[in-house]
Amino acid sequence: MTTTVHIDGNGPGRVFEGIGGVTSNGMTRLLRDYPPRQQQEILDYLFRPQFGASLHVLKVEIGSDANGTAGTEPSHMRSEQDFDITRGVGLWFARQAKDRNPHLLLDAIRWGTPRWITNNEQKYLYYKNFLDGARVHFGLDFNYLAPDENEGSYSPRWVTEVLRPRLDADGYRGLKLTGADSNTDWNIAPVVKGDRRLRGALYAISAHYHEDTPDSARNCGLPIFNSEDLAPYRHHFSCALDMAHKIIQSYASGRMVQYQMHPVIEAIYDSTPYSCKSILTAAQPWSGHYRVEPGLWVTAQFTQFMQPGWQYLDEGCWCDRDGGCLALRESGGAGFTIVVLNRSAQERSLRFQLEHLAIDRLHVWITTEREQFVQRGDLSVEQGIFETVLPANSVCTFTTTTGQRKGAFEEPPPAPEHFPLPYMEDFQSYAPGGQPRYAVDQGGAFELFQESSESPFRLRQLISPATRPIDWRLRATPEPYTILGGQEMRNYQVSVRACMEELPSPDCEGYILLGARCNLAPLGNVPAECYNLCVFHNGQWHLRRGPLVLVAGLLEGFAPHNWHTLALRCQDDRIQAILDGVLLAQVQDESIPSGQVVLGSGYHQVQYEDLRIEPLDDCPYCLRFPAMDPRLQMRGSWRETGSSSNHYMRTLMVSGVAGDTLEFSFDGTAVCVLGMKDKSGGRIRVELDGMCVERDTWYECPLYRESLFTACGLASGAHRLRMTVTGEQCMNAIGTLVHFNAVEVSGGSGLL
Repeated sequence: MTTTVHIDGNGPGRVFEGIGGVTSNGMTRLLRDYPPRQQQEILDYLFRPQFGASLHVLKVEIGSDANGTAGTEPSHMRSEQDFDITRGVGLWFARQAKDRNPHLLLDAIRWGTPRWITNNEQKYLYYKNFLDGARVHFGLDFNYLAPDENEGSYSPRWVTEVLRPRLDADGYRGLKLTGADSNTDWNIAPVVKGDRRLRGALYAISAHYHEDTPDSARNCGLPIFNSEDLAPYRHHFSCALDMAHKIIQSYASGRMVQYQMHPVIEAIYDSTPYSCKSILTAAQPWSGHYRVEPGLWVTAQFTQFMQPGWQYLDEGCWCDRDGGCLALRESGGAGFTIVVLNRSAQERSLRFQLEHLAIDRLHVWITTEREQFVQRGDLSVEQGIFETVLPANSVCTFTTTTGQRKGAFEEPPPAPEHFPLPYMEDFQSYAPGGQPRYAVDQGGAFELFQESSESPFRLRQLISPATRPIDWRLRATPEPYTILGGQEMRNYQVSVRACMEELPSPDCEGYILLGARCNLAPLGNVPAECYNLCVFHNGQWHLRRGPLVLVAGLLEGFAPHNWHTLALRCQDDRIQAILDGVLLAQVQDESIPSGQVVLGSGYHQVQYEDLRIEPLDDCPYCLRFPAMDPRLQMRGSWRETGSSSNHYMRTLMVSGVAGDTLEFSFDGTAVCVLGMKDKSGGRIRVELDGMCVERDTWYECPLYRESLFTACGLASGAHRLRMTVTGEQCMNAIGTLVHFNAVEVSGGSGLL
């Protein structure tokens, strides 16, 4: 069956305003630490015109020190008197992007709110100082601004009575205001239609994760933006095609003229929330390794062939369940482009009839799972008609434009490497206010400071109750902590010297925290999932796993304002907590087999120096293999149910049927099966080297990336492990389910 598409070059259509992306809450943090060559290559892939993703729009976060997704973006104003526009990475990233594409459109929005803002005058000062700082220090003028909180409250009176008139008076008349960036509805549309002042103050209305719009939005008289939507999950090509479908549907069904994916880059650790979705992954600054995802080339099928200011041709814009089409022409020029998506498993035949378009030949570019962004032979157009057959699961572009390319560099990206151990950080090679290499703040603000010009630099956590931000409404910011290092670190000792400054109030509970083997930074105001030593100002101490206290004690005569050395040793299942060279506690626990280092505190100022991460044996690392690895043999009725970033690689294999098995061979001296424990958890039987044991996978609340089974001290060489679902219910459980999503191997070559 052939689908016929008629396109009238003189037909109606709205003005295209670009495809771009959002960087927020630490998502770009690690890019700043990349070696210069790889950093420049990554930026070229994202923003250089006719080279890679060639994005038209970049939206940055206006920092508040709150955590909205995967980390915090430092605030440029922590009080009404404080101002430092150089904090964070958002504006640095925007400057780098603008250097590559001077025509790049810039947008900005905030997630959290600094606590000192209590009225509209202070709120305006916060926005104006951001815009002034961007203009003066970074040479950036923004095209768009969201007036209120991301996916939160929205005040029309604030827009019409304060923000718009004050911006006009202060030299920002050309700055376009949008709203309301809701992730639930289009309620802004009838408000705009019924409020002449608001309609005059706004340039466009916007929403998130909605590809369709009601009549009230389409008829409100303003452009419509899909100002945040999904970037593709990076381990499935189908997710890249799903993003293409959202781009097409946003206009074909919703008449939205701008699409912004979130995040634009994944320069963040896999252990943070909302990870594993991006068009480019860059989470190893120590090695320089990065990976261009297929979604980047799917994006290029649109962005390299159309530019903001072009006009949609409505008759040629449509979508259905299996795909769709966008048709655009250059306003006042000869450029013409059709992008067609087929995300079905069968070929699709199309016949195009062009009217009022003087075209006799079209250039053809195509992306499939096997080949991305490949130019095919030109296609002849005879008397305004051409036909084509789209391969299954493909996106194809027909265009009169030229100059496109699949960008590449002479040398491929460096191979991934383990985080370098031993690792020593003395914090001396930084400027005041900077962030230490490889550290990603999840709460609070960990910055370098110097008491005087003669003093050494130290790391300082400096957010107090007075400067603690008001959280984004959809996520609580945890108490201050920062994470660094590789998730593959396993057997190591971490130590740091630290001291507390004076507590801000008598009722403040002061503490210093050192963590090891962090494998997840959970959502909400909860500590990292790691082993951690927490020493309180009154001398109490806890050795914990996440928030769970394993051992506790009291130090007589503890002086919190003196310098102390905290250390954690993780060797297989033996965890030791050490303070000032004295062993406080030792426990056996195999729950968290690997992960990163954590520095933390309460909401008060703490200083750190002399951070050391040292291997404890010849193989301090593990190799991690996700559940979709073909060497992991699953038999029975296992099904994939994971999409949450709580699960490693957003994958979770589940079975509750007795006799279903997971089986694999490996070379190594230690092995671990990672998964989830919760109230539905059943029992497993594990056979390894003639040993047969049973384990429960039940827990009263969900535990993610948890060890379901760990074995250490194996003989070097090959082994085979079989894990069987018994179908038996654990005590207090409400089911017999077994959930797994990864396997770790240490001391050898890994899976066989």
